[in-house]
This record gives sequence, C-alpha cells and structure tokens, in this order.
Amino acid sequence: MNRRDLLMGAAMLSAAGGAFALTPRTRLVLLGDRKIDDVIPAKIGEWKHYPSSQFVMPKSPGSLADRLYSQTMSRLYVAEGRLPMMVVIAYGAVQNDSLQLHRPEACYSAVGFTISESRTAFVPLGDGQKLPVRELTATSNARIEQITYWTRIGDDLPTDGAEQRRVKLRQQMRGYLADGILVRISTVAETSPEVFAELSNFATALIKAMAPGDRDILIGRPLAAAMIA
Repeated sequence: MNRRDLLMGAAMLSAAGGAFALTPRTRLVLLGDRKIDDVIPAKIGEWKHYPSSQFVMPKSPGSLADRLYSQTMSRLYVAEGRLPMMVVIAYGAVQNDSLQLHRPEACYSAVGFTISESRTAFVPLGDGQKLPVRELTATSNARIEQITYWTRIGDDLPTDGAEQRRVKLRQQMRGYLADGILVRISTVAETSPEVFAELSNFATALIKAMAPGDRDILIGRPLAAAMIA
C-alpha cells in the first residue's frame, strides 16, 4: 500500500468517525406522555384563562410548522387592573436539521409584522435563579405587540438562532436528539419598560404556578431542580 492510499484511507476513517459522532443514538424527551394543556394552570397569579382566538400562531394546518410541532396551546389570561397576557406554547418531539423550533421573529414577520427591540433578558425565578428569555416588539398597521419568549431544547435554553444551532450540534456530538418547546407570552401595548416588567412578572408566575414535577417541560431539568431545592 502506497502513501497516497494510506492518506485516503485515513481521511475516510476520519469522515466515518465524524459521521458516527454526529449520529444520535438516544432520545431525551422531557414531556413524556403529558399534554401541554394539562400541565399549564388555568389560573396564573392574578390572571385567569379566558377564551380567545386572537393569536399569531406558529403553525397553520398543512404548513411546514404544522409538521414541526406535535402539540400547541394558545390561551388568553386576564386579570382586573393588569395587562391581558396571550400565551402560545409549541412543542416538537424531535429537534434536528429538518425539524426545529421556529422562533417568533420568523412567525411574526411572515404575517406582516416588523420586529424591533430584540434583546436578551432574564426572568427571575427566586433564590437567585434566572430564566434566559428574548424580548421583542412586533409592529403592524393594526397593533403593536410586546413579546417575551424562550426556547428549551433538551435541558438547554438558547436565546437566539445561532445559539440554538450550536446547542443542537453539541447535543448531536453527545449522541442524542432532544425534544423542544417554545413558550411565547405577549400583550398589545406601547413599548415601555413597565410592559416588559409585567411580561416578566407573568412568566415568573407561570412557572411558579406549575406543579414542581412539570416545570422541567418548560425550563429544563437543572433550572427546575434548582427551583425545587
């Protein structure tokens, strides 16, 4: 065997090793057989669930997003003297190169909104624990919507598209595919720090209103366990 054959053989072995490393061999599914509608309380702090259909949804029947998400939930929560809160949760059982969470920036832009004021923020959960989220302002001719959202892929909580791709690659390198969830909280209001503070307050109330054993569905096991401790 000559040197050229040896080099070619080594390259093929290296490529095969890389492909094996990126081939998921296990699954991480935090939702299990639970239903999103069942684990999200009808009462969250002062807010109560009120029937409504005025939502920008991450999927429509027959769309690509319809194939990406195995469960979705949309609810309006209202409370006297507080801003109404629209909650949309979309769950996908598998997160890979062809099936992945669509972030709200894409969903709102697709229906005519202009996105601004995009930034990373943190929702306090108590005892020094913080949930990384993204805050957006979406503007159309009809309304201005203020949005706080987060995504969970396995136990990771990426705050933008680039980090989401890195998380998936890192998980693939570790040999597993994870489920994913998008939690979006929004309200129709002019942009102000007070509005985003109210969105943050609602997000905190949402997590704390859930049964401790169900919180991992929305925020992953490490953060959920830290809240229980």
